[in-house]
Amino acid sequence: MIYVLGSINNDISLELERMPKKGETIIADGCRMGLGGKGANQAVAIARLAQRYGTGHTAVKMIGHVGKDAVGSELINKLNALEVDTEFVRQVNRSTGTAVVALTGKDNRIIVYSGANLGVSKSDVDEALQNATGSDILVCQLEIPMYIVGYALRKARSIGMTTVLNPAPAKELPDDFYPNIDIIVPNETETQILTGINPRDPDSRRAAIREFHTRGVHYVVLTLGSEGSEISDDDRIYAHIPARQVRVVDTTAAGDTFVGALTLTYPHIGMYSFKEACLFATKAASLTVSRAGASESIPTFDEVCALYNHEIK
Repeated sequence: MIYVLGSINNDISLELERMPKKGETIIADGCRMGLGGKGANQAVAIARLAQRYGTGHTAVKMIGHVGKDAVGSELINKLNALEVDTEFVRQVNRSTGTAVVALTGKDNRIIVYSGANLGVSKSDVDEALQNATGSDILVCQLEIPMYIVGYALRKARSIGMTTVLNPAPAKELPDDFYPNIDIIVPNETETQILTGINPRDPDSRRAAIREFHTRGVHYVVLTLGSEGSEISDDDRIYAHIPARQVRVVDTTAAGDTFVGALTLTYPHIGMYSFKEACLFATKAASLTVSRAGASESIPTFDEVCALYNHEIK
């Protein structure tokens, strides 16, 4: 089982010709509302990709909060419809988290109101992981309180679970986080904030990855947008994974798709090596950016396999 601890938001996406200037009002060309939040997006990615295996039960449990409002109830229903187990999603006396996404061509800018996400507590983690075992996985991001993420990583490690951290949005992490992280998946901005190294070229990227290893992280995946990713397994395996060239429509959930696909394929299913899992995740993310929206843009396993030509290349 994969447990995803993180944010659940109501996404409002506005399609703009350009970003407004200071004090300016402009008219949007389109508007969509839907399920979002990094935690929810990653849970949906895992669920959609796991459907291929026909296990007869959900592969992912979501841990998080939404408000006691109509929007919160709707988001829970959407998660359930997408085969995400919502047993540990609580409705609380705060407004449901909201994200406003401004889209202009290939660019997106996001403003987040955390709302109910800020109320996730240690007791939520304890209850959710009560029956977890060493064969399970915990996935975290940083859109809920930092100390809760740290607590969850420590608890998961004490159980023997595999832990995955997507350190987004970018924040400095306490030193004691790193020994409790098996796989870390930062982008360039997050890497620079966390390591102090600007990953602008292959040498600096490798230096940043080594810094993560020095701090205790076993697997590092440095995502580079259109340049693909740099990966390392305790510096024994080091490789560049090129991005697949596609027409970019919306990059909103690309990183979340990557994290979800990687988490599902390595080591949970065990069908891929670390490098092959990263290749799979790259192709899954490339499908996401070719579509509009957040969770609704995430592909199924069969869609990725069709793009994959059923081979690891």
